[in-house]
Amino acid sequence: MKKYIFLDLDGTITESAGAILSSAAYALRTLGIEDEDPQKKRAFIGPPLTVGFGELYGLSGETLTEAIRLYREYYVGGGYKDSPLYDGVEDALLQLCGEGRILMMVTSKPKYIAQLVADHHGMERYLSAVIGPVEEKVKAGKEDLIETAAKEVIRQLGDDTLSVSDIYRDAVMIGDRKYDMEAAKHLGLTAIGALYGYGTREELQQAGADYIAETPGEIPGFLALEDQE
Repeated sequence: MKKYIFLDLDGTITESAGAILSSAAYALRTLGIEDEDPQKKRAFIGPPLTVGFGELYGLSGETLTEAIRLYREYYVGGGYKDSPLYDGVEDALLQLCGEGRILMMVTSKPKYIAQLVADHHGMERYLSAVIGPVEEKVKAGKEDLIETAAKEVIRQLGDDTLSVSDIYRDAVMIGDRKYDMEAAKHLGLTAIGALYGYGTREELQQAGADYIAETPGEIPGFLALEDQE
C-alpha cells in the first residue's frame, strides 16, 4: 500500500496564482520593474522564488534578496488568502485519510508561510505535517524536503528501525511541476502529476510522472492502482 502521501501546495492543493502573482507584482513594482509577459507569469508559479526572480527576471545578489523579502511582505500581509482550494481537493484528501494513508504537505514555500495557508483552510483535518524550508534555508530543494518528510514520518511512527528508503518505497509525491516529479523519481517514489495545476502534460511526462491527474478526484483511483502492484 502506498501509505505516505506527500503533496505540493501551489497548483496541487491550492489554486494559488492570484496570491503568487499579486505578491510578485508588488515586489517587482517596488523595485521599479514592470513586466506583463504572460509566459513569465505562468512560469513563475511553482518553482522556488530564487528561480522565479533569478532565472525569469534576471535578479541576483541583494536585489534578489530584496525581491523575495518584498514578495513575502505582501504575501504574509494577507496575499496568501487569495489561494482557494481546488474543487474536489477536500473530497480527495478525506478519502485518502479514510483509507488510512498519512498525508503531508511538502512545499518549497518557507514552512511558516505554508502553515499560514494550511491554517487558513483548516488543513489540519487532513495533514499530519507541513514540510517546508525554514527561513534560514530557503534554497532547500524538493529532494531535501521529501527526505525531511520521510524522517518526520519515522518520527511520528516512533519506529527507529525504519529508514528513509523504507518510507520512499511506500510513498507518493503529488505535484504540478517538473520539480516535484523529478525529485520523486530520483528518490524512487511514485509520482503523480497534477495537470489541473500550472504545469503542462508535456512537462509532467518528460519529468517522469507515473500518472497524470486531470482533476483532484482522479488521485485516489491512481493510488488504488498502485496498491494492486
